[in-house]
Amino acid sequence: TMVVFERLLVGSKDTTYTIDLDGELVITANDGKTDYKNPLPATNPAAGSLKMGSNAKLVIASDVTLDDIILFQEAEQNTIVVKSGATLTVTEKVVTLTKQKFYMNIEVEKGGTAIIRGGTFSSVSGDGEIKIGAQAVVIEGASATAAAETPAEAGTPATTETPAGVSGAYAYISTTEGNNANDGLTPATEKKTLGTAKDNGAFALVKDGGTIIVTEKWQMGAYTLHANGPITVTGADDDNDYKFPYPSTNPGGGATKLVPGATFTVESDLTFDDVIIFQEGNQGTIHVRSGATLTVTDLCVLMSAKDYHYKIVIDEGATAILSEEAQKTFTIENSGTLETYAPKNTVVKLTIGSKQAFINNLPYELDAAPINRNNRTMLPVRFLANAFGVENDGILWDAATRTATLKNSSVTISVTIDAPTMTVNGETVALDSPAIIENNRTYLPVRAIANALGVSNDNIKWDGATGTATLIK
Repeated sequence: TMVVFERLLVGSKDTTYTIDLDGELVITANDGKTDYKNPLPATNPAAGSLKMGSNAKLVIASDVTLDDIILFQEAEQNTIVVKSGATLTVTEKVVTLTKQKFYMNIEVEKGGTAIIRGGTFSSVSGDGEIKIGAQAVVIEGASATAAAETPAEAGTPATTETPAGVSGAYAYISTTEGNNANDGLTPATEKKTLGTAKDNGAFALVKDGGTIIVTEKWQMGAYTLHANGPITVTGADDDNDYKFPYPSTNPGGGATKLVPGATFTVESDLTFDDVIIFQEGNQGTIHVRSGATLTVTDLCVLMSAKDYHYKIVIDEGATAILSEEAQKTFTIENSGTLETYAPKNTVVKLTIGSKQAFINNLPYELDAAPINRNNRTMLPVRFLANAFGVENDGILWDAATRTATLKNSSVTISVTIDAPTMTVNGETVALDSPAIIENNRTYLPVRAIANALGVSNDNIKWDGATGTATLIK
């Protein structure tokens, strides 16, 4: 196994590099302890990535697996060639990024095999055996030639539609990678500073209220925020979670931090939600003025390079609604109203093959990792049931009938191993994938059980690049 923690450059311009080994090679950016992938900036991902020289080829002459790594198309189109007798496997955890309007090609020679379970590629072709999984995307005809006919700014999406998960006005911002000459409407064209309502900073886009999306890092200086509507600062939209909490002394993405010793004054409603709030040097201060409300949700990640974090000053007539963790972490000077944030939703995130899952951004260790069977995500019963309101005494197992029952005050669910249906409050519901027993664990289909526990399909999101399911109730 080869672990890539920064960047792996394969071949130089117009060259061919061949992998021909006696055994199988796995190339990954996750050693089981640390996920080194950092997909930012979009024009040159910072860590955990494999890329090739311009117009270079990578020849696979023995068995190679690309797993949990960023595969980055940077310049002239690259091609992966699979030779006879070799097998290339691309898992669902591979993240494919491009600086162009095309992705890498894969060519499979006769006698070779390509198993593409995930990622996006411009083409996968040849006389060999090709298997394309449900989570893989092949854009036929999206070649470098076609892209050259309608050139676009590198890394800029073709459209600037409002990103999923964001409503109303919005602006992307990054002090490290942004530029105020950018439009601020995409993750690749971030603004650099907040600025004022009259200049070309991010604030001009959200002066009447909206969402500021932090991609890499946003360094907040001494500033007075006075908007005409509420503003939310986040490190994620529905398409991307930009938060990257490594290294712990200076997180790599989705992070806000105050200039050491600076005071950020809030004169209108401001919410920090699903973003890293980082204390770097001398203690910074957020000062909440009368009439304003500061909210820090429990999806925020609070990190510090010191043994202290921000000071929150709440004036008389002001309100701070802070998560329990924020109240424990911040230094609070309060003359106004201090309330505890109550989450409106339960957000569950789980990843295929990983025993670490998250409920409202807090990590939980599973007794067994989620698995993918028949293109369906399967999960050990207890975690999902607990997350959505079923206590342990409401989880029952009948060995004689091989039936699991989940029960709380509002619902009773019965699922029998290998059965094509389950019952929900006595009503029969068809399953597209039956419950199974594997390695002495009972696995239930996530979507069906989540639906039965009150999670709508609109609130179940699947990220094929990372193999992560997000469920919101």
